Amino acid sequence: MSSDITESYFVSENRIIPVSEASAHSTGSSRTIYEVIRVISGVPLFLERHLERLEASAGLVGCSIQLVAADIEKGVIQLIKANGSPDKNVKIIVYNLENGRPDYMIYFIKSSYPSSEDYRKGVSTILLNEERANPNAKIINSSFKERVASALSDAMAHEALLVNSENEITEGSRSNIFFVKNDAVLTAPKGNVLIGITRVCVFELCKSLGIEIMEKPISLSMLKDMDGVFMTGTSPKLLPIRSIDDMSFASSDNKVIMTLMKAYDDMLKEYIKSNSR
Repeated sequence: MSSDITESYFVSENRIIPVSEASAHSTGSSRTIYEVIRVISGVPLFLERHLERLEASAGLVGCSIQLVAADIEKGVIQLIKANGSPDKNVKIIVYNLENGRPDYMIYFIKSSYPSSEDYRKGVSTILLNEERANPNAKIINSSFKERVASALSDAMAHEALLVNSENEITEGSRSNIFFVKNDAVLTAPKGNVLIGITRVCVFELCKSLGIEIMEKPISLSMLKDMDGVFMTGTSPKLLPIRSIDDMSFASSDNKVIMTLMKAYDDMLKEYIKSNSR
């Protein structure tokens, strides 16, 4: 089981189990998908959307989680309550997908979030020539994770922006990437990236705020013309990017990015208020 597991209990097959027994459980399978959900004030953010994406990931590898979807939803709530509702991320792993009824495990993981200074000044990123084999499915890929971790450590950077064979920036290693140009928001086409839950929220917010947003390939040659860059994800929410390799951006001063950051925080507050139990 993952070394990232934390807190006192995890959930497996409708059972709340002490973490001390985690070593007896294995998730080894050639077909394993996952989701990571952030918990704030006891509320699993956008739980219903994460479960929809989990089903979509299963479908992309020719499988389904329909037989366990309701149990997983119930298990997330049980896990949060059993552990005293910590403000951390929860990981759902569904494995043995080739079986008629797949297995699953749900547990809190070691979680880290950007600092207030990161949001105020932005973070540094690097370019990395990497492509996901199946970008629309959240499939565990240990070798990819290890390559990214090594590159980030060497550069002392916060995130790696993935560059495909066409010299286009598709997404971050664990985030979606957006660019701002002349008050419009640009991002890679959905067919080339994992459709993050926060990414979907950004599209909804842009529509409600009257901000133009477009999906189009972002080539490396376009970077010099961008007014700002930000990433989105479960842990970072909306986070300004101040640099990509040796290129600097005034992202933390960009009015479009600041507007979207506030709007997303307001969306989270409303979601938590509406879903508090």
